[in-house]
Amino acid sequence: MRSLTQVPIRMLRVSAAAAGLIGMLASPALAETLTFVWHAGTCADTFYNIAKDYPDKNVQMVPDLVPYGPMWHDKIAAEFAIKGAGFDIAMWDSQSLAEFAGGGHAYSMNDVFKESKVLKPELFEKFSLAAYGEYPDNSGKYWGLPVNQDAYGFMYRKDLFDDPKEKEAFKAKYGRELKVPQTYQDAKQVAEFFTRPDKGLYGWGQMGGREYDFATTASNAFLWSFGGELWNPATNEVKGYLNSPASIDGVQAYVDMFKYGPPGGQNWGWDEVNSAFQQGKLAMAMQWYYFDGSNSDPKVNQFADRTKFGVLPGAIGRDGKFRRQTMVGGQGMGLNVYSKKIPTVIKFMEWYFQPEQQKRYAKVCQTGLKSVLDSPDWQSLNSYNKSFARALSYVNDYWHLPEYPELLDILQEEISAASSGKKTVKQALDSAAERHEALLQKAGYKITRTANIPEVPDQIVNPVGKDKVQEESYD
Repeated sequence: MRSLTQVPIRMLRVSAAAAGLIGMLASPALAETLTFVWHAGTCADTFYNIAKDYPDKNVQMVPDLVPYGPMWHDKIAAEFAIKGAGFDIAMWDSQSLAEFAGGGHAYSMNDVFKESKVLKPELFEKFSLAAYGEYPDNSGKYWGLPVNQDAYGFMYRKDLFDDPKEKEAFKAKYGRELKVPQTYQDAKQVAEFFTRPDKGLYGWGQMGGREYDFATTASNAFLWSFGGELWNPATNEVKGYLNSPASIDGVQAYVDMFKYGPPGGQNWGWDEVNSAFQQGKLAMAMQWYYFDGSNSDPKVNQFADRTKFGVLPGAIGRDGKFRRQTMVGGQGMGLNVYSKKIPTVIKFMEWYFQPEQQKRYAKVCQTGLKSVLDSPDWQSLNSYNKSFARALSYVNDYWHLPEYPELLDILQEEISAASSGKKTVKQALDSAAERHEALLQKAGYKITRTANIPEVPDQIVNPVGKDKVQEESYD
């Protein structure tokens, strides 16, 4: 591209009248822009491409995309800190809702529901609206809409599980049939069986990195499935919950699974899990449903025709109960309360959350619109949507508190210390519980002590235990 100094002077001699005409013909100069901030990726691209078809051509969407991770959160937080209008729409992680809404930075969706004849709570799954928009919990006050649902899921190599020789060898070694594991106890055996470093094959892949929420989103699925809890939201206690025997069992099971993955897995994020799986190095892996579009694409994954998807295993806890719990992911769409364009944004949202647009979005990512999620057409669209719909019944989340970033950073640090062997799991969780309670007390939360906290604290916080394994089907 030539610089301005390379352009002949005669080309710059444009009359004022001609310049005015050019300005009138250039519709973008007349358009009202709406800026949205999100992490870069497939879903943001899809949202932006759909927005280009918004019928009101006087309104144009402008993406402000940053890499997934702390930069994304920090960009939103920094703009809110100065009460700025640098963006109109923010796609934030579900666990960041309390921080942003609690700080008074989000426009009330209750007001949107009152003002709009189109946007109503009934359009969305009750759980989804709560997970991505409600703060405080159970308050009926909403600050975001579920724009991109997600959950932690499971993928595996069907050809390995179906191989007659593998089946025979597994039965000879373990005395049972080789099947896709329903529990983490079974998953450990299967992962051990498929771990063959000399052949470049490993049994299990999972995230473990210190960055952002990599280690904790993965370990939480284990912790909850063994009956552990991050805290007691009714009493604000952390001690006896995060470092309960059940929580220690769960995080220990998570740490143990690194033995059956490639070296360095303790530092992995989602990209490393995808790469290892797509290169044929993993028999099984934990991964967000967000990435199943690429993992089912033969242009990206050479094993796509042999890759199957499902919900994560559960676990039999020390109380004998079976639980299957996974981590909720995805984002809500919130409105910047400092924006001067709220009426324009609401009109756009009324169009965007119509089934026609949401069906387009749902071909690539996970919509929050109930009518689309419940549709047999959507569930049969690919090899993982039906599984995703089931996974939503097993999801759990972090603390819904404005102090979430500090709580997360502490837990990330301690889980990473356990994964790397710097601390035992008990030492890490004891330290995290101590530090979390100190943080909450400093922030002004009153902690009420519970007598005789059970070893499996989900019995009093979020009872989901079953008397027997509740099996999920795998194709």
